[in-house]
Amino acid sequence: MWQWINQNAQALSFFASLGTLAVWLFYAHLLFSGFKRQRKARILINQGWGQQVDSVCLISNMSQEPIYIHSLLMTIRTQSGEYTESITDFDTAQPSDSEDHPQEVTRQGPLRAGEQINLGTFRSLIRQTGKRHKNLDHDDKKPIRSLEVENFKITAIASYGPEGGVVGAQRKFIVRGDDNELMRPVATTTKRMAKRRARHHLQRWLENQL
Repeated sequence: MWQWINQNAQALSFFASLGTLAVWLFYAHLLFSGFKRQRKARILINQGWGQQVDSVCLISNMSQEPIYIHSLLMTIRTQSGEYTESITDFDTAQPSDSEDHPQEVTRQGPLRAGEQINLGTFRSLIRQTGKRHKNLDHDDKKPIRSLEVENFKITAIASYGPEGGVVGAQRKFIVRGDDNELMRPVATTTKRMAKRRARHHLQRWLENQL
């Protein structure tokens, strides 16, 4: 056997080198994948406290670093069309609140890694959108079903240092039940909006708000 090894030493050395190279490439791939994953923003939009429209909307930052939330949008789909409005600021805020309690005026701001913010109930967000859009006939005294909401989307636009520019997260919810008082997310995960076309669209929306 030693004679066979000596006769094929060059070939064996070649295959051993290939094996070593494959192992190094495998570990390099793992390191690169982990590094790339750490540089990606991961923003979650969740529904807490039940499946009714009075459940709360939670935005969580599961990224490795802080994010800065620039804008929050709600897009309502009804039988007559689709309507998008900003829900970044509170309708009930007063000018004096901005001096000492900015968190009571706007939902905009930084969010550290592992933190989450409560945007309020979905009912309040739907009503806020209805008030702000001229084509949505809204009245606080009327039930949610009067808006004929079929589904809606919550979109968060944020900045994340390692990626540069803006990134987004979006989740769609279906409104159901006889009185449109129940709702559930369409998918189990939040859609990440990080491709060039999506980011360009988000950037253009922010510019239009200036």
